[in-house]
Amino acid sequence: MPDIYHGIGLRVRVERTRLGWTQEELGERAALHPAYIGQIERGTKKISIETLRRLAKALSVQMSDLLNESPTPTQEAWETKIGGLLRDNHPEEKELLYDTLRHLAKSIRRGRRKSKR
Repeated sequence: MPDIYHGIGLRVRVERTRLGWTQEELGERAALHPAYIGQIERGTKKISIETLRRLAKALSVQMSDLLNESPTPTQEAWETKIGGLLRDNHPEEKELLYDTLRHLAKSIRRGRRKSKR
């Protein structure tokens, strides 16, 4: 199997585990059988564009993120990834996550300014 399929599989696994999902959970969200998800992640199955689209949508990433060998996510890709983390939370949890992220970003910016001095 060409290396491209191994690379796609690795990136699918990285995104899935980043979200804390099992292969079953990803399969359910992408309407794909969990065994097929395992084959994709191992790079033993060739996948169609439609399957790639389903996986990207379920993982809240761009299709190009799964194809790109050295990902450098765009601003839009980062926003999509961050939004994907919020998707399954209740409104009050979303507010807490937003506040936490806002404070963390502020702290990082402060640290960056201090290190430039």
